[in-house]
Amino acid sequence: MKKNLVLSTVLCALVASACTANVMAADGNITAEAIKGTPVIDGVVDDIWASASTNTANALKDGTDEGITTQWKAMWDDDKLYLLIAVVNDTAHFFNGAQSWGDGCELYFDALNNDPTDYTSDDGVVQIGWDAETPTDTAYKGTDAAQANIVGKYQVCAVENADGYLYEIAVDLDAFCPDVVMAEGTVIGFDIQINSKSDDSESRTSAYGWADAANVGWQDPSVFGDILLAAAPVVDEAPAEDGAPAADGAEAPVTADAGIVAAAAVMAMAAGVVLTKKK
Repeated sequence: MKKNLVLSTVLCALVASACTANVMAADGNITAEAIKGTPVIDGVVDDIWASASTNTANALKDGTDEGITTQWKAMWDDDKLYLLIAVVNDTAHFFNGAQSWGDGCELYFDALNNDPTDYTSDDGVVQIGWDAETPTDTAYKGTDAAQANIVGKYQVCAVENADGYLYEIAVDLDAFCPDVVMAEGTVIGFDIQINSKSDDSESRTSAYGWADAANVGWQDPSVFGDILLAAAPVVDEAPAEDGAPAADGAEAPVTADAGIVAAAAVMAMAAGVVLTKKK
């Protein structure tokens, strides 16, 4: 079963969700967990997102704190990494100039998680401006090879409401970096940055991050956090009717607390090869 909910309900429920998973790895990097699964980017959120942990990207790394909060979840399959990103308390949207200086998000990838101190061919940044409606409104950072490889390897959609906005993103990491092993136990270097502009000036008002609070990740991938590719969520067997045993291999629908279901349920509204905006 799939559900559509009002965006404002989802944003409130996601912030209230107790299912958070920012932890510290043995190497000192902050780590998030991505469950295995393939959500459909079609404007309807699959129930499996209710089993994904919530992570926060609220560290002020540039500018003035506007009280903006961001929570995100991750999922993966044999090719792609999927992200649901909810930005709350950002109601004034401005976009002009470079993508990193208006409202929007930046995604940082170290596909092989080799923690280089300078960008190499498996490290790249995708900068997405909130008002972007064409491929020219997305910018890339990294080596020439990395920038060439990431083009066309992702899907993005964005939805805005009175409380903020959200992104649904799918990145084909296997196509971006063929050496990456999309398998349980693999760790992907990753960070996220949320940019905000509160007026029509030439520069952003604030920027918030997840792993990199010092604002050096644009030149040093070693400060990225980690995403651990974890197993698919365990589901309970469906109860047998009239005392009959459940069929072998049968799986029951994933169940979860209603608040967490609501928190995950409207984080994908539309899909496209390029960013689309809905109101």
